[in-house]
Parts: sequence; structure tokens; C-alpha cells
Amino acid sequence: MLIVLLDEPGLFVFPSPVAAVQEIEPIDAESVIRTVFDDSAVPYRVEWLRPNQHRTFFFGLFRSIEPGEYRLVPAGAADPRALIALLEQHPHNTNPPEAKPDLASLLARMRARCV
Repeated sequence: MLIVLLDEPGLFVFPSPVAAVQEIEPIDAESVIRTVFDDSAVPYRVEWLRPNQHRTFFFGLFRSIEPGEYRLVPAGAADPRALIALLEQHPHNTNPPEAKPDLASLLARMRARCV
């Protein structure tokens, strides 16, 4: 399970990093992904395989963005306390809503691990 905080209310839950990348467009990944953890409390980061290409034309009056390609990769050691803080800060809004019990269970496991 992958838990993603975007630049909008709530936590987004995906079955895997690949599933998250399939759902979050590269243009959005560049600007709206705030925090990513897996259910083992390992943080993830965006790794660009091909960055988004920003272009301006017609004397700078118009802009276009050509979507790039990215993946989500582990970004360090597990950080259960950071995952606990994230889950505690966003207890109500979950997308999909059916993931809320899974996040509550994960929070309980992480709290027990940090005792």
C-alpha cells in the first residue's frame, strides 16, 4: 500500500507505487505530490526518467507543457514517527473512502511499533 499526500485535502491510497504513477499525471507529480510513504513507513520520492518540458511560444504569450515520465522510488530508511504524524494529521479524508479502515489499522500498528 502506498499513501500519498497531494496538494489537496486528504490522503490518497494506492496498491503500489506503479499504480500511483498510473493515476498521478507527470504534470501533477511535478507540483502536487507532497509526501509519500509505503505501509512499512518507508518514504518515497519522485524520480524523473524524463522531466516535463515547459515551453513558451509566440513571444512568451503562450505556454505548453509536454508531460515527462517519472517513477516513485524509496527515499531513505523507514520513518514510523513521520508516517504516524501524517496519518494523525489526516484522519478523515481518504481516497478511496474504503481505504480508511486500512489506514486506521496501519496507524495502530505503527503506534505499537514506536512504543
